[in-house]
Amino acid sequence: MFKSILGRLFWTYAAILALVFTSLSVSVGIFVDRFVASRHIENVQKVADTVEYWAGAMQIESDDVRAKMAYRQVLKSWADFLDCDILITNKDGEIIAGTNSISAVPDELARMVASGKTVKKRSTFNGAYDKKMLVLGLPMEYQGSIVGAMYFNTAMLNMRRTGLELFYIFFMSSLFSILVAAAMVYMQSKRISKPIGEINKTARDIASGNFDRRVAVTSIDEIGQLASSFNFMADSIEALEDTRSEFISDVAHELRTPMTSISGFVEGIMDGTIPQEKQNDYLKIVLDESKRLTKMVNDMLEMSKMSSSEYKLDITQFDLNELTRVCIISLGNKIDEKNLELDVDFESEMLSVLADKDAIQRVVINLIDNAVKFSYPNTKINIKTWIEQGRARFCVGNFGDGINSADLSNIFNRFYKTDKSRVNDKTGAGLGLSFVKNIMTLHKQSVWVESVDTKEGSPVKYTEFTFTLELA
Repeated sequence: MFKSILGRLFWTYAAILALVFTSLSVSVGIFVDRFVASRHIENVQKVADTVEYWAGAMQIESDDVRAKMAYRQVLKSWADFLDCDILITNKDGEIIAGTNSISAVPDELARMVASGKTVKKRSTFNGAYDKKMLVLGLPMEYQGSIVGAMYFNTAMLNMRRTGLELFYIFFMSSLFSILVAAAMVYMQSKRISKPIGEINKTARDIASGNFDRRVAVTSIDEIGQLASSFNFMADSIEALEDTRSEFISDVAHELRTPMTSISGFVEGIMDGTIPQEKQNDYLKIVLDESKRLTKMVNDMLEMSKMSSSEYKLDITQFDLNELTRVCIISLGNKIDEKNLELDVDFESEMLSVLADKDAIQRVVINLIDNAVKFSYPNTKINIKTWIEQGRARFCVGNFGDGINSADLSNIFNRFYKTDKSRVNDKTGAGLGLSFVKNIMTLHKQSVWVESVDTKEGSPVKYTEFTFTLELA
């Protein structure tokens, strides 16, 4: 019963409703009982004035038969109105008129009323009644002295009948309200538990490998927000799974090519297919492919470290311009091989930044190396550093095949190679720009690429990579 959210919500609400109903019933019962009693006493006290008047008149007209009949009729009418017995006594406590056959008033009551007190007490009237009655005794006064007493005896059941009728109306109204509330609570509990159940079922489906399952969002409340967040998580998991599958596929593809070459050349040397005079050339190819495999594995391990929360940057202060000069010098042979012209523009002689120097050097070398690799021979490479919007900026641009607009958003993904921009790249594994992106993300900085046509109709594009760094 309490194992499901629906059960817990419904029975919790039911218990609350029952508690509220019980509390209200007790409170209303007490209130109605006291209200009916107080109203009855108020009515008795109002009637007592009339009864007292007639009692005084009867003492003056004691011999008038018609007056006596009228007096008895008045007492009977008021007794019927109040639903009680009325007794009238003289100052000695003797009953001189009444609506029943009681012949005497209990001495205790008579003494209390004779002293001028208004008495409210429960009594059987010396056994005249089977059950205790609510007795209201009031003194009768005439010219400042007590001449008698009036007693109004009301059955408790008669008083409570009115209260019970009022309570019955309250009970039926409350019962109807509780039934309606219970139905509403059930529907609301169902409305809350149903989407949670769907989320649970969908989570199990996703866990079993069905990544295209989603939860229908039918509201904008917290449950709807939970469903939206769950769908967002499911999208992320599906994208991560797709990335994982693509990564495994790309790794397998990238490893297969050099391994195939290595095994093929080694078999050719061993079975004599490759002449002995050419074996050194092919062994050099095997060595290059082995180095490529080693570099690829090291790069993947390095990327795995970067993805870990334990990876820490060694932040120091250094000159970005000087670092750029060192990187250009290290790539001098590649630049000369393609007869490229360098246009280096430093806004200031020194640009001091705060970053991991080794990581940024790797970024700069990677970007300049790519610019060299994908530049047309005899073209120009532009390198620039400057300060903008409170940050240091580095930019390198080259003229070549460029990058299609459809590829710009994926260029920083692992193993991603565009058809044109990587057509001449036979050695890269597509990890360089992914390293660049990861390093800049760790520095909480930005890196982006732009590739535009140099002139309309020309196949040459100008491609420019830019990143930012924190100023020292």
